[in-house]
Amino acid sequence: MSKTTKFAGGLLACGLTFSLAAPVFAEEETQVPEAITEAVVPEASETTETTPATDEVTTAEENTPKAQLKTAVAVQKEDVSFVKDATPAVTDFVTASDASTTLAYKAGTEPKTSIAGTFSTTIVATLADTTTQEFIVSYTVTEPAKAPVEAAPLATAKTNVTTEINTAIKDPSKFVTAATGVTLSFVKAPVVNRLGVQTVTVVATDGTTTENIPVSYTVVDTTKPEIEVYEDDFYVGLDEDWYVEELVDATDNSGFVKTYFANGRETLDTSKEGTFTVEVIAEDASGNTSSVTLTYTVMGEDFYFFDAPVVNKTKTTSTDIYGTAEPLTTVFIISENGEELLGMADADENGNFHAKLDAALVKGQTVFLISMDMDTGEFSDVSEFTFQGDSLKVNPVDNAEKPAIVQTVKKAPVKPIAAPAPVKATTLKELPKTGDNSSTGLVFAGFLVSGLAVALLRKRG
Repeated sequence: MSKTTKFAGGLLACGLTFSLAAPVFAEEETQVPEAITEAVVPEASETTETTPATDEVTTAEENTPKAQLKTAVAVQKEDVSFVKDATPAVTDFVTASDASTTLAYKAGTEPKTSIAGTFSTTIVATLADTTTQEFIVSYTVTEPAKAPVEAAPLATAKTNVTTEINTAIKDPSKFVTAATGVTLSFVKAPVVNRLGVQTVTVVATDGTTTENIPVSYTVVDTTKPEIEVYEDDFYVGLDEDWYVEELVDATDNSGFVKTYFANGRETLDTSKEGTFTVEVIAEDASGNTSSVTLTYTVMGEDFYFFDAPVVNKTKTTSTDIYGTAEPLTTVFIISENGEELLGMADADENGNFHAKLDAALVKGQTVFLISMDMDTGEFSDVSEFTFQGDSLKVNPVDNAEKPAIVQTVKKAPVKPIAAPAPVKATTLKELPKTGDNSSTGLVFAGFLVSGLAVALLRKRG
């Protein structure tokens, strides 16, 4: 046998031997389990995975740890902190990678926030395939921030403060409420002379600290006007014009007030004789009103209460006039031109009077006499006489008329000393009695009686 034939036969024999041994080798090889190394996933304390066996030849990809090929199921947060007594949520510690991942506290590690300090909790992240990851997260519990303590105000402004117009205010506590021991003052006195909303600044101090408190307030007018009646029972002549200002005077704290008759007339109704009443209204700028009712008597042309004085020509001299008049009335003697009061006297309970003249009468001089009840205002008819030297001629005045009396007084701008009121409504009730030392009263009486005389002279003329 040649060498070539022998070499070929050897190779064939080896090939058959290897072929018979190969199945046995392979069977023994599958009985050895394949070793798999689990890789640790970063930030996870435990990972549960199942790796199936394979008969295939391991490749380079299969030799890489499987956990490294998966996307992290959650992301742990850093610097987690809570205020004391807060209620944390799982998502405050970990953020899930997708909606299929669920997060929960590991039993027994639920976070506590009842005390301040640094603690930890364990969060379990579970995927849809039940694969889980655990995260141990540290967190801090802090005390809540304390609000700064503000000092209590020394005083606080009041609301809805109102004050009456033109009423001075000296007490700042009307505008603010002050703490104990605090002294109050105004920077500038409150404005009270005009209506509406105003502002004042009150200074509050406790000796150490000072505060300025601005306060809004409203000046109002709720006070009714005051009415002063010159005379509420008086006499006027027929068809005389009497304006409301001649009967009353009105004042108001606002400084403005108007008066008018309630019936809308401009003047008193004197169109017919008799006794009547009229209401007078006083109104201020804010609409506050007051009213009074006056009584008045309209007198006819021949109206008087009692007869004219009578001169006793036997006893009368150039300086002393004697006579009789209505008892307990005052007799006035005036000059013929009505410009002078020559004398006056009181009639006693029997009506006798004695008037001493300021200057002696001259022959041919004429004078007028009238008597009045100074308490009731009632008056007499008027008489006149002419002095004839040793003899005295006395003549009654024809058709003496009250309207002339009142009209004349109305034009005399002299007021009685008792009250600053127009003479019109007080002509017959404010005259001074005999013996009154008031020069003002005497002048008033002189104007009154002189006015009567002038009116009579006009009428006679």
